[in-house]
Amino acid sequence: MFERASTIIRDGSKLDFDYVPGNLVHRESQMARLETLFRPLAERGRPCTAFLTGSVGTGKTVTAARFRADLTEYMAKAGRPMDSVYINCRNTSEAGVLLSIVRLYDRGYPDRGFSADEMARAMVSHLSSSPRGLLVILDEVDVLLKRGTVDVVYQLTRTDVPRTSPVSIILISQYAIDGLLDEASMSTFRRANTIRFNRYSQSELREIVAARAEEALHPGRITEDALDLIAEHAADYGDARLAIELLDRAANIAEEDSQGEVTVEHVRAAKAMIYSSVSESKLMSLNINKMAVVLATARAIKDSPAVPAAHVEKTYAVVCEEYGLKARKHTQFWSYLQDLDRMGIVKLSQVTDLSGRSVNVALPDIPSKVLAAKMESIIEGMLEEEGDEVRPLRPRGGDLRQVQRHPPLRPPLHAVRGQEGEAGDPQADRREPRRQDRGGGVRGEGQHGRPQDGVVGVRPQERGGGPRHHDRRGDRGLPPSQR
Repeated sequence: MFERASTIIRDGSKLDFDYVPGNLVHRESQMARLETLFRPLAERGRPCTAFLTGSVGTGKTVTAARFRADLTEYMAKAGRPMDSVYINCRNTSEAGVLLSIVRLYDRGYPDRGFSADEMARAMVSHLSSSPRGLLVILDEVDVLLKRGTVDVVYQLTRTDVPRTSPVSIILISQYAIDGLLDEASMSTFRRANTIRFNRYSQSELREIVAARAEEALHPGRITEDALDLIAEHAADYGDARLAIELLDRAANIAEEDSQGEVTVEHVRAAKAMIYSSVSESKLMSLNINKMAVVLATARAIKDSPAVPAAHVEKTYAVVCEEYGLKARKHTQFWSYLQDLDRMGIVKLSQVTDLSGRSVNVALPDIPSKVLAAKMESIIEGMLEEEGDEVRPLRPRGGDLRQVQRHPPLRPPLHAVRGQEGEAGDPQADRREPRRQDRGGGVRGEGQHGRPQDGVVGVRPQERGGGPRHHDRRGDRGLPPSQR
């Protein structure tokens, strides 16, 4: 057990959320700002403050951790050693914050039997008798302040201790805290002390993931396409934590499957495990021609990040012949694709090259092999219910009939300009599918015959902790950003 050597992951600890890289990619300016704000502490022993604000996954916590480590090292070399403590305020109280500080000096201090005021006095007593300074980092401090707890911030910023034991503080919050602090505390956290963390761009996330992969994986064990897809998924939220989690999950999936490298299929599987935009109820709600388009997409894309829509359309013609369906015209095919894009089942993107404008089709999540197997199961189940009305045309040997190759197709003008194409799906296309799971990998009916909204994936789903994808594009054409 545990004797098999890892072929992909070299050091999994480098993919942990609490890992602090030696170099923070694209947070150099924030680090420089912290250095400027804390220069009085480093040079003259004066207490300093800072307020870090920005949305989830923008690097606030890891920046504070990196700065904490660097400052502690500098102060030790300067002959003025200092203590530090990091406290996440989400699951603690004012008393819990004070207790964490007191236990820096008295590890045996009991966690019960003392009031917040008594712990505050104990904190001041220890600080007054210690020759070392103190840095307190309060993460998600807005959660604590919303409970009406402001005394602890005032006590930390106005603590009467000798100059040899300065108390510095860094507050971290997603939101502004101006209205949550009293005037005395807010005067300490002047607006000049605020450091903002903007969301990462896709290119920045690409560099962050590549740097982390270089630290955590064996050389050459992740494809460039996989790195691109991770950055693309995480860019919807500007979230570096999501990017690192996708890298971690994808690497482990590739390891379990005994693959030599992390590919886009592993990234899709990882995204489906974290949060999926494709549920079984979405797939089961489609009419049979839209199902054929989804199947064609899954077959055409294979291990590629995206394929030209013309390639999907040719594959769609093959799928229709295979199952005895009437392939819809070019304009209607594009209407299907646009509907699937709005539902988050496929993702359309416009590309421009020397030959002009065209559209690529991608799968936002779900490995193509898994999706293809699921759609085959659903379609075959529907056709079985229809009896002899519609029969698959697959030969017994399993090979598909060859169809005449079509010339290269371009999207119609309405697909580029966002105008209406043919009206809706013909009623003749619509056949209600069975509410029964005929394939593995997806949850179907639950107990008592009630359908569950399962997520298509390769493993039992892990639904917690990640953001949810909501694609609510309103127009019939491509998204405005892609025109």
